[in-house]
Amino acid sequence: MSSNEETPKVPDFRLFDEVVPGSLFERLVRAVRSVGDERLKKNYTTTFWYPIGAEPTNVAEETIVKLCRLVNPPASCSGAEWWLGRLGHGERLRYHFDRDMTVQKQTGIFVHPIYATVLYLNSFPSSPTVILNQVPTSDGKSRIPPKPTSRKSVDAVSNRYIVFPGNLRHGVIPHKTELTAPASERRLTLLVNYWVNRPLPPICYDYDGKIYGRLQEDSVFQTSRRTVRLGTV
Repeated sequence: MSSNEETPKVPDFRLFDEVVPGSLFERLVRAVRSVGDERLKKNYTTTFWYPIGAEPTNVAEETIVKLCRLVNPPASCSGAEWWLGRLGHGERLRYHFDRDMTVQKQTGIFVHPIYATVLYLNSFPSSPTVILNQVPTSDGKSRIPPKPTSRKSVDAVSNRYIVFPGNLRHGVIPHKTELTAPASERRLTLLVNYWVNRPLPPICYDYDGKIYGRLQEDSVFQTSRRTVRLGTV
């Protein structure tokens, strides 16, 4: 550990309830449910890029426009990487660090988003998001502190939005015995990371409707071409 790498404090965590207007939220949830099992096994590596200032092309990006006002990213932010979370009952998303995986593979360096954020699309309290006060060293080989000294557990509540620093370790850790939703129900989320620079290929696609086409079908921008800028409406 270098001398300038310090033990992090309690996460800079923000939580907002009932954040997305009703009609937009209903369209978003309906569209995500309609996506069904498409690319389900590649859930967390099927990500898309929405640049600041672009016109939204689908209902997820319409939603990001609204969410961006709450996040208020710095001027250095060039855009948002977004993807869908669809976890079954009892399914775990192990603790991890969000990072540019291609940069890590090519250089060994961990590059993180400015903020990591989660919008819950349905209530699923048996599978909370857990955020730890651990960050990686620049090469990702160690954690600071080695063991977490604080954590934040957040229940998945419909139309709840959480924001936290993008370098913090986090995961989805289900309760072992609690069953609060039908076994067939999935935990649905829209995940949005805000970056200085766009993550490198092969992930972080330009959205063109070929993947998750139902998100485009439920967008008002299929019938209206008015420009909506990120963070301005």
